[in-house]
Amino acid sequence: MTVTARAQERLGRPELAGLVDELERRFGDGDVPASIAMRDLPGSARRALADLLGSDRLPRVDARVRIDRLLDALALSSVAELKDAVEALRGPMPDRRAQRVAERSARESLWQWLEGEAALLALPAGRPLAGWVERQRLAGARGGLEVHRRRLQRALAVLRALPADGLPLAALAADHAGDPHALDHGRSVAAIVLDAVATATGSARPADAEGARLLWETVGVVPDPLSSTVLSLGLPGGAATPLDRWLAAAAGASEPVVLSLANLRRWPLPALPAGAAVFVFENPSLIAAATAGGWSGPPLVCSSGRPSVAVVTLLRQLGAGGASLYQHADFDPTGLAITGWLAERAGTVPWRMTGGDYLGALAASVSPATLSDPPPATPWDPALAGALEHHGVAVFEEAIRHSLLEEAAESLLGPGPGHYRSEPEHSSPPAAVQGR
Repeated sequence: MTVTARAQERLGRPELAGLVDELERRFGDGDVPASIAMRDLPGSARRALADLLGSDRLPRVDARVRIDRLLDALALSSVAELKDAVEALRGPMPDRRAQRVAERSARESLWQWLEGEAALLALPAGRPLAGWVERQRLAGARGGLEVHRRRLQRALAVLRALPADGLPLAALAADHAGDPHALDHGRSVAAIVLDAVATATGSARPADAEGARLLWETVGVVPDPLSSTVLSLGLPGGAATPLDRWLAAAAGASEPVVLSLANLRRWPLPALPAGAAVFVFENPSLIAAATAGGWSGPPLVCSSGRPSVAVVTLLRQLGAGGASLYQHADFDPTGLAITGWLAERAGTVPWRMTGGDYLGALAASVSPATLSDPPPATPWDPALAGALEHHGVAVFEEAIRHSLLEEAAESLLGPGPGHYRSEPEHSSPPAAVQGR
C-alpha cells in the first residue's frame, strides 16, 4: 500500500469527515494552509483526531490542526501528497480561486465591451453614455454573464435603430429584440434602453409608464398612437372629414386643439400651399397667450418640449406642399437641440433663433437662468451657440412671448394679416418655465 493510500485510509474514518471537508474547502480555494480550524467538534471527532495525531489528550471543541503535524501523523512528505489523499476520498477538486479570477476577467471583459459599443451609438442629443455603462456595471450581470450579454446585445440592437421615425414600439421590439413585447413597460431590455436614452438626452429616468412613454417619444418611437399628441391653434379646417369640421369650428372660436397621432393618421391634414406659414413654439404657454389674445393669425403648433411623433407628423403634413414652418424654442441647450432636431426631421426653419436674437432676448429678460449644460452646435447660426456659451444664461420663450406672437400675427414671413391682442406691457413673464 502506498503512503497516499495509507493516508487516505486513515483520513477516511467517518469521524474525521469534518477535517476532510475543511481540507477540501481550503485546497479548492487555492490555499496552501498552514493550519486548519475546526469548530464545534463532537466527542467522537475529538477522539478520532487525537488518535490520528497520536495525542494523549483530546483536542478542544474548537481546535486548530497544524498541517505540518498532520503530515507527520500521516507519514506524508508534502502538502501536495495530502491534497492527493483528499482528492482520492472526495474526487477532483475545482480550483475555485482560478474560477473566481476567470469570472472577474469575464465580467470586466463584458463591461469593456459594453463601453466600446456605447461609444459607437448615435442617440439624439448625444451626451456621453459613461454614466449609463457604470449603472449597468453596478446593477450586475443578472442571470449570469452569458444571459446578461445576450440581454445587452438586444438592448444595443434597439439603441442602434434609434432615433426611429414614427415606428410603433412593438415593431421596434420585434425587429431588433426578437420579441414584440421585449420593450413593454417593466421588461429588463426596455429598462436598459430607456436608461441609455435618458442619459443621452439629459432626461430623468422614467419612474412610471407615463414617463417611459414620453421618453420613447423623444426618440421617435410610438408606444401608443392615442397618447402621442400635439397642441395647435388656428389650423385650417373644412367639411371633408370630422376632423376638418372640428378644426374649422375651433379656428373660428380661437380655440386650441389637441390632436392625437391616431387622428392624424386616420384623417391626414391637407398640405398648406407654398407661401403659407406655420409658426412652431416650444412652450404651451405661448399657445395660451395667443388664445387669450383672440388669435386669428397663421397656424400655431406647439412642440411641448421635445417633439412627439404626433408633432413631427403634423408638421410634415402641413409642409408637404411647400409651406414654411418657422420654429422657435427656448434659448437653452434643450431648446437648441429641439431646433436642430426639428429642422432635420420635419423640415422646420429656425426663426428668430440667431445670436443677435439671443442677445436681444437677453436684454429684455427679467431673470435669465444659468445654463446647466453646454449648448449644442447651432449650424443654422454658429454665433448662437457661441453667444450662449459666452454669457452662460438661458432665456425662455415666455420672456419674449409678446414680440414673437405679434410678429407671427402680422405674418411678416407669410401672406395675409393676422390678429393678436397682447397683454399689457407691464405684465411680468412667468417665474417658472411651462411645458418643458
